[in-house]
Amino acid sequence: MAEVYAALAPVFILIALGWAARNRRVATPEQFGVVNRFGYFILYPAFLFTIVTGANFSNRDAAPFVLAVLAGFAAMMILALAMRLAFRNDGPAFTSVFQGALRWNGFPLLAAAAALYGPLGEELIGIVFGPLVFAVNIASVIVLSRWGANRAANWRAVLDQIIANPLILACAAGLLAQTAGVTHFGPVSEALRLLGQAAMPVALLTVGAGLDFVALRADGVKVTAAAILKLIVAPAMLWLMATVFGVSPGAVAIAVGIGATPTAAAGYTLAREMGGDARLVAAIITATTLVSFVTMPLAISLALSSP
Repeated sequence: MAEVYAALAPVFILIALGWAARNRRVATPEQFGVVNRFGYFILYPAFLFTIVTGANFSNRDAAPFVLAVLAGFAAMMILALAMRLAFRNDGPAFTSVFQGALRWNGFPLLAAAAALYGPLGEELIGIVFGPLVFAVNIASVIVLSRWGANRAANWRAVLDQIIANPLILACAAGLLAQTAGVTHFGPVSEALRLLGQAAMPVALLTVGAGLDFVALRADGVKVTAAAILKLIVAPAMLWLMATVFGVSPGAVAIAVGIGATPTAAAGYTLAREMGGDARLVAAIITATTLVSFVTMPLAISLALSSP
């Protein structure tokens, strides 16, 4: 357990530093919001394209691992959609709970992957990052288009929202490049790599800056429901699917780590753009980030210690 905490400590320090910077008014919440938006439209797409095109899909664990993780998240999507029954009269709130339960912040895990899992961790997380972000963002856009305040008039409008999403476009472009076997584009690739290197620290700092303790009081029941799904059910579901798909014990622990990550801050940006309950998303991000300081190391430790 101590080794896991030590590996994750730098990640949590960056999150705390982001909170301190906002609290001490080094930058205002509005300015951090601009930084987060810049990351969402520029840095994160560059990072995703770079990590997808650089992934080594020839690893023998790659196919079963990706299938297991996608199956686990598909099961989580079904569970999250079932929550709609509890939100019949509040579509925007449902979209926020859906995003809170489904979105995963891969940056903390990737930053600590080498220390936690060795080379296999960075490799498998890099392999699954693109397909998983692609699937989760498409699901989130569809749910927001259907139940958000800015409802799409028809499926053509939903498709327009999907193809306009920068994270989806970056993942799709990276996967197409991988399929075509063209993964290096000279100076363009180097420029994207440099941008992508900035994505991880910026993402962690903006998560800290976005912690909203006032929003936590908004609706404890909804926040708790999303947090339980994200921090308890998701790692258990990923463990189950990884076991069912027969991946190696090391890969099972990596899958559990993916499931144990807190809700990604990109959910807040998407909620604001598409009419979700942005304040509720902020509360869920805050709650899952804080609680993950305990649950994420615990889940990873249990997975690593399993035979």
